[in-house]
Amino acid sequence: MAEIFIQRDHTLGMEKVRAVAAQWQKEAEEDWGMDCTYVANETNDKGEVQDRLNFERAGASGYLCVTGTQLSMKLELGFLMASFKDKIEEKISSNLDKLLG
Repeated sequence: MAEIFIQRDHTLGMEKVRAVAAQWQKEAEEDWGMDCTYVANETNDKGEVQDRLNFERAGASGYLCVTGTQLSMKLELGFLMASFKDKIEEKISSNLDKLLG
């Protein structure tokens, strides 16, 4: 199993980064066939309010967490998708940078 972890700091604030997460969710569901579950207003280990988008499909699962200052994603790839790890990471990074831009 391969793992991808992406983290970005931002200055958007919670309301705007929620819109970024919603857009990413829409693309993940429509383009990649992900099943997504959005959980709002959790508290992370730093005591910050965060939203968490859990996603999964055959061969991949993970989460996208957003706070008022940071976005982080963890993606676990199954055996068959692991060989595409670098390409997948590049695509997701580029997509997140565009959405945060």
